[in-house]
Amino acid sequence: MIVGVVLLIVVVAVYRQRLFLRDPLGKVERNGMRVDGARVFINYYNDVLIQSADGGQLYLVQRGSVPGTPAKLSCVRGLMCWTEVDTAATVPLGKLDYRPNLVMSSKEVTFQDGNDDGVRVVLR
Repeated sequence: MIVGVVLLIVVVAVYRQRLFLRDPLGKVERNGMRVDGARVFINYYNDVLIQSADGGQLYLVQRGSVPGTPAKLSCVRGLMCWTEVDTAATVPLGKLDYRPNLVMSSKEVTFQDGNDDGVRVVLR
């Protein structure tokens, strides 16, 4: 039992950039209106994964990259998700001239999606 717990802690420490855990206090707003049912997941570096209420649409916002839809992502429903590499491959939300105006802090992430809608994520 103790060996299992220690092994789990080591795996989480090594893959801390790839593991996104659910932030139950996270909130999502689109154009100033709260998005009910949206799930927010964060990793150790406060990169954000947003899942729509129906589970169909995903946005991945990582430092140093353009917000997009993850190319490959595995999830345990409602608990955690993980990517295969530290900086996951994404399909950008907009066209070639897409300017996300991304601002990230430890408490809030704001960006423009592909439709020029303002998205604001408030973290724990």
